[in-house]
Amino acid sequence: MTIEEFANGLYAAMENNLAAYNFKDGAHLQNSQVSLSIILDHISKLKSFVNNYTFTGIEEEIRFFKLIKPGFCSRFIYYQKVIFIQSHLPLATSVDIKNFYLGEIRKINEYRNTHHDFISYYRSGSTSLDEIYFVRKNRDSWLLLNLEDSVTDLNFTTIYDYIIAKIIAYEDVLKFINVRLAAPEMQPGLPVVKKAANVSWTASKVSLVELLYALQSTGSCNNGTIDLKHLASHFEKLFNVELGNYYRIFQEMRIRKINRTTFLDQLKERLVQRMDEADNHPKFK
Repeated sequence: MTIEEFANGLYAAMENNLAAYNFKDGAHLQNSQVSLSIILDHISKLKSFVNNYTFTGIEEEIRFFKLIKPGFCSRFIYYQKVIFIQSHLPLATSVDIKNFYLGEIRKINEYRNTHHDFISYYRSGSTSLDEIYFVRKNRDSWLLLNLEDSVTDLNFTTIYDYIIAKIIAYEDVLKFINVRLAAPEMQPGLPVVKKAANVSWTASKVSLVELLYALQSTGSCNNGTIDLKHLASHFEKLFNVELGNYYRIFQEMRIRKINRTTFLDQLKERLVQRMDEADNHPKFK
């Protein structure tokens, strides 16, 4: 089994386990604490596999540390940050809480500015420096580097895979903060309107992303004029779910070797089955 096949199966299992914990709206601290434990368990399994795996070449090693490992670690960093934010919220007015959230946004932007050149390299799809950034180095090489994050297992770490994970995680944290800032109780002077009963998405996020991309690809909403970002935001509000980095989820769906559209195929199968059952029901004969 290749490292990519193992990681894809492990990531899908992790997402399914995370989806099983559907806490009530507002229980973000409890949700994040349980999620951290789940993610850490799956990262440990990934690490164990890597420690006993021989990459087929530099290209496979780069792909793992540039695209695969950050997907796991970004989820861990995200929930870690949410726990920090929610456990440090001031017991004060909505204005004070808003300022606290804005302060966290400033910290994230400062981090992004510090790594601006690398982010530009990563987002542009450049590959010229990949062997420097995403191939493991021997212990002596690390001593020459001034890194912000300490490392303990050089067989499971490269120079920049953790920074990529942080970049991805912080984008999701920004979405989390913006949702909190848009809450009615954060709007001083406005009456708080009780929310109607929510419809929550209880299948996996991967399944919802499949549906999201299918609807956007077929132009089924707003005559095809709505972009992916706005449609994803609508899904999140409609189904009371945070999709996270759906671009990365789509890339993982795209590189599946077998059955790229598991959820959509299941939808069709279940609907046809229901029609067949209706056809055979005495009521419709």
